[in-house]
Amino acid sequence: MRFARTALGLLLTLIGLVVGIAGAAAAFWLVGPDNTISTGGRTLTSDGVAVVTAPDLLDRHGPTLRVSVTGSKPVFVGIAQDLDVTDYLNGAAHTRVIRYDVPSTISTQTMRGFEHKLTPPGDLDWWVAKSGGNGNQSIAWPMQDGRYSVVVMNADGTPAVDANVSFGIELHRSFGISLLILGAGIVALALGIALAFRRSPSHTTDELLVPVATAVALSTAAPARETSPFAPADDVPAYRAPEVVADEATEKLAVIAQPRPSSGVQLQTEAPVRPRPARPIPGVQPLRSAPMLMTPAEVARAKSRATLTTNNSPTTSYAASTPVAVAASAPASTADPEQAPTTPPTETLPLVESPEFSKSDEAVKRTAALLASGALLLTATSCGLMPPKNNLTVPDRRPAVTVADAKAVVTKYNELNNKANQTRDNKLAATIEAEPTLAQTLAGYQIGRKLDTAGKTIGKPFTFTDPVVGAPEFTAYPMRFVVTTGVSNSAGTRQLGVWQRESAGAPWLLTHSVYPGPSIDLPSMDGVRTPSRADVANLATHPTAVAPTLAAYLSGGPKAAEAKLFTASPGTTKLLEQRAKSKVADAAQPYIAAVTDTYKPTGTPVTFMTADGEGLVFLTLTEQYLQRVEPGSNAYWTSGEATAFSSMVKFTQTLHQDYLHQIALVIPSKTTGGPIRILSMDGQLVGAGGS
Repeated sequence: MRFARTALGLLLTLIGLVVGIAGAAAAFWLVGPDNTISTGGRTLTSDGVAVVTAPDLLDRHGPTLRVSVTGSKPVFVGIAQDLDVTDYLNGAAHTRVIRYDVPSTISTQTMRGFEHKLTPPGDLDWWVAKSGGNGNQSIAWPMQDGRYSVVVMNADGTPAVDANVSFGIELHRSFGISLLILGAGIVALALGIALAFRRSPSHTTDELLVPVATAVALSTAAPARETSPFAPADDVPAYRAPEVVADEATEKLAVIAQPRPSSGVQLQTEAPVRPRPARPIPGVQPLRSAPMLMTPAEVARAKSRATLTTNNSPTTSYAASTPVAVAASAPASTADPEQAPTTPPTETLPLVESPEFSKSDEAVKRTAALLASGALLLTATSCGLMPPKNNLTVPDRRPAVTVADAKAVVTKYNELNNKANQTRDNKLAATIEAEPTLAQTLAGYQIGRKLDTAGKTIGKPFTFTDPVVGAPEFTAYPMRFVVTTGVSNSAGTRQLGVWQRESAGAPWLLTHSVYPGPSIDLPSMDGVRTPSRADVANLATHPTAVAPTLAAYLSGGPKAAEAKLFTASPGTTKLLEQRAKSKVADAAQPYIAAVTDTYKPTGTPVTFMTADGEGLVFLTLTEQYLQRVEPGSNAYWTSGEATAFSSMVKFTQTLHQDYLHQIALVIPSKTTGGPIRILSMDGQLVGAGGS
């Protein structure tokens, strides 16, 4: 089957050529020894503040993404989750890369908005990878499952971006796999050429005719009887079938005379003769060249043993239906014809396989095995090369901050807070604090400037030490985390604070800050999380309801009905005792008719869930300490902290002092039960006056 062999060879040649070219292109043009597929440098510009990739472009995870950026002025390149990038660029004009077509086509979309300066991107801590400054800036980031974007900006956050950007994907072992594909293509190409242009062994004729036996004459002395035409004669030598010698160029036909011992005929031997076409013998089928491809059934029949039956009929019958060649290698029978049975026995002679058949069968098997192994190897390596697609279906969420970044926030606060305290700088304080802590700080600065004009009572610098961070996960802004620390200038004192970032471009600000006493057992920061509806439903009291209940308790004092719902902290108990004494003392004044002390909730409680299923709540209460003036009398503030807000102003009806209290408490779960534990209550006078 030369046609089938040639067709297979040509097919392998074509496959090998295509695979080899693909492997060479991948190894030396697309990938390279660094295992990185790169877009090359492309100029990206924007009239807005940034050039950002759409999150759908980074839809796989696993390989390393490499981005290199250069610009005429300091540039910044960073990678962050889409929830941060979207919030950061919200409302700002920028350019979005929405599509990339191999090898170098990049499609962009202009997003309109304002074009003023943003917070310098390098000052923000939510980048998973970033680099900024003069000259070339590059980052390498192992791609993660989720929605991420690449952002290119001016380092100072100003608009008008003009940068040369190169993107690359580093695929592990991609260069080696490309070389493997190239080698497989070369092997397939060589094998295909060998099969397509292989020459068949030369023969004198297309068919090699091998006789089963030669009829010989019987001895004249033998009695006349019916004999098989294949039985050897007395005077005629038997011949062996020509056998193919290994060296086909010197193929010889060996004819060997077989003696008959009973007849006494002289043994004759003919010398080897040159190969010549064998003459066909009637009744004997020729042996054809083995085909290139055969079915399993044909192979089985071709390899079966042939049965030669000797009887009175001049013809020869075979057990196999396929023509076979039988080599008469055994000498002719020398048995006495007188003793021969009427029905001669059946001889089973081995079938000599064609050497060409064996070689063709082995070549096909080896070719198939090689192709199957190569296909399996290339499939396994190529499938491992393709990174998996992202499969996150839930909205993006992440911890509000890393522990390292949270500690950096506390360190920065220590530095700026001490500087602001030394000069009572309202603006500097506003860069590190927010309400309600900022309101207390600014009120303290105002009182200090009034009562300590020389600055003699300014306290020594202090720091928050050994921060322990609880960072819950968020899916949107604002984000918060909670920290417990020590206080450097007060042994045994601890601070419990909440830090909040209002938007992605805003700084971290201290919003709530209290100082629990040494005897207070604070909840663990491990496993702190934002509350779900199920969490809130499992609390003994709803966080929004606890503030009015607490205000009623503080306004009514220890004898109030709500007092039994709380376990007061030492500071809370002391405050209530002081207010009770002040009421008695002030009411004794002749110009004061009555005194009231009223608490009211303000703001929105901030709630975290602990690992124990309890609610850690931060809330704010305002307190108004009110003195009613006797009719016909005048009253005014003449001393103390109240004079910082109202000094030497006469009031005829009331005098009041306003306090702002920050409170931290723990609401137990319905399972554990028990009262609400007040951790700390810290107040600051924030106003005074009258009517």
